[in-house]
Amino acid sequence: MSLRAFHLLFIALSVALAAFFAAWATSQYRAVHQLVYAVAGVAAVAAGGGLVAYGAAFQRKTRHLVVLLLVLAAPRAAYACPVCFGQSDSPMASAARLGVLVMLVITVAVLAAFATFFIYLMRQARRAGEASGPAEAGPYNEGTVRC
Repeated sequence: MSLRAFHLLFIALSVALAAFFAAWATSQYRAVHQLVYAVAGVAAVAAGGGLVAYGAAFQRKTRHLVVLLLVLAAPRAAYACPVCFGQSDSPMASAARLGVLVMLVITVAVLAAFATFFIYLMRQARRAGEASGPAEAGPYNEGTVRC
């Protein structure tokens, strides 16, 4: 999504928010009859109208800007990397493949270290449980019934 489209989407969402706020303020004014809610509703309607006018002006102003940016900001070299252009034997393509391989090896090593650590913790817990012998009857063990 381009910045222009995001800006127009944001303006449309702001107009919808202003409309919902105006509807809420109107319902509150009908229920409570306080002047603050009436003023807030009128201000929300005015803000929504202003946002609609701004959005229309922004769209008219930037219509030609999009075409200009597409022509000027997208040179041929920016379309794709040499691998995508077909120069798969270039040094840059080899470096990219090696970089991906190194990152995969590092990821696997970190995951293996986590797994090893948790296996170590489970073994230590099992050894500690075997060393202490059978559990004594207490308020939280299954062998005891307390009323």
